[in-house]
Amino acid sequence: MRSATKWTAWVGTDDQWDEQLRTLSGACVFQGSNWARHRADFGWKSVRLISETGRCYAQVLYKTVLGTSIAWIPGGPTGEIDEIGGEFVTTIRRLTNSSRIYVRLNILEKTNQAVEKSLVNSQWRRVRTKLSSGFSLTYSLQADETTRRNDLSANWARNLRRGESRNQTPYIWTQVSSQEIADLYKNLSDYKDLADSGEIPGDESIKSLIHHCKNDLYVFRCDDETGELLAIRGALRFGRKAWDIFAAVSPKGRKQYSSYVTAWSLLNFCAEQGVDIYDLSGIDPINNKGVYDFKHGTGATEVEYVGEWELGSPFFVQPIVGRLIRYRKTF
Repeated sequence: MRSATKWTAWVGTDDQWDEQLRTLSGACVFQGSNWARHRADFGWKSVRLISETGRCYAQVLYKTVLGTSIAWIPGGPTGEIDEIGGEFVTTIRRLTNSSRIYVRLNILEKTNQAVEKSLVNSQWRRVRTKLSSGFSLTYSLQADETTRRNDLSANWARNLRRGESRNQTPYIWTQVSSQEIADLYKNLSDYKDLADSGEIPGDESIKSLIHHCKNDLYVFRCDDETGELLAIRGALRFGRKAWDIFAAVSPKGRKQYSSYVTAWSLLNFCAEQGVDIYDLSGIDPINNKGVYDFKHGTGATEVEYVGEWELGSPFFVQPIVGRLIRYRKTF
């Protein structure tokens, strides 16, 4: 196992961490301090690492299960991935005071052969049971609205026109209510029978995310004439990029194409706020074709991520924990 690049604990404030991340290529909201505070509500501790070259950073979330530390690095590490060698895992193990540790990366950057070769050479293995598909769609917001509208698929453009004619104008939700979002998701879950699919966030998760990430959270809502909530679309911003985080529509909103006009309003708002790239946060063309078609219809570009890789120390930890994780839908 290669261990040439040494790692140390990063020391500084949350704001300094976020500021440093924003200077790096591939910086991701899930490596930010707000996300760490959000996940802390569910038992995850965090530790931050920096490589000796200063070219790679990692925010590691971890918890102990049956004497083994589970380390989860969502959206990271950030920077030069070829520096993620054996010393990386050794340092996490030391900083978390773990006798046994399982580490899983989920790098949300476009993959290439050089990156994969580097990970394989450092003994990382692609996970057998993924927590996500490893694919997404990224939407460029750098063109003006007219140009972007012309790039919509014929079906998406038609449904957007229907939504604009049948709905009131969506607006940014300044006092976001976790209960209203949870109720809308429950309504959607009951309508589409999604209770056991893992697609619907729990009430406590919604509340925590809004509380800790409110400064980076944009949520648009669409109401009917009585003020009833028909649809929401929300994004988390980090630097000049944003990620889809909330998306739900009521049965009535589905009939009125409310999700189209709400999503379009959010995308336009993000563009106005200086966001360049909008990540539609995962696709699954096989098992969730309806959502895939909706996202693809925006004219977004499909991307394959570096994705999920795993490594354990001692060596026997990796296969054991990797098999156990297949029974979980999320971290």
